[in-house]
Amino acid sequence: MKIGLKYWIIFGFISWIWPSHVMAGSEAVATMALKDLSGKTIRLEDFKGKVVIVNFWATWCPPCLDEIPDLIAFQKENGKKGVQIIGVNYMERSDEGHLREFVRTQGINYPIVYDNNETIETFSRALGGVYGLPVTKVIDRGGKLVGSYVGGLTAEQLGEFVKSVL
Repeated sequence: MKIGLKYWIIFGFISWIWPSHVMAGSEAVATMALKDLSGKTIRLEDFKGKVVIVNFWATWCPPCLDEIPDLIAFQKENGKKGVQIIGVNYMERSDEGHLREFVRTQGINYPIVYDNNETIETFSRALGGVYGLPVTKVIDRGGKLVGSYVGGLTAEQLGEFVKSVL
């Protein structure tokens, strides 16, 4: 399935707004400490040499929920190829226990960042911002932000979106 005109218009617009010189590998972003649901600290630098897909989402967002099975499948299929998805629970302060149960029942196989709103907002701005949900950011193996997509993605679309950096 080819990604249609909508993708290219959105990608082109986003590329214009967030130029490729935004470096996710800059020390400030790469070393920013984020907490996941287990309380473990995650930093982008922990995934150096991998393609990192940062997905901003919320449980109240229908397109976010629609793409979760595809993100799970994509991580399962591409994790051994050096791809790491990181989910960032965004604009939502649901009960942590409720969110853990949601992640467990969905079978999410990638880390979910659950930190305070200020930290998450700082992280999102460092990656070009989040102006709707879901938003997917792609960081290449060198730590460079190479793409941003607003809207839900299927595993096939995500594969097309990141194929140039795999």
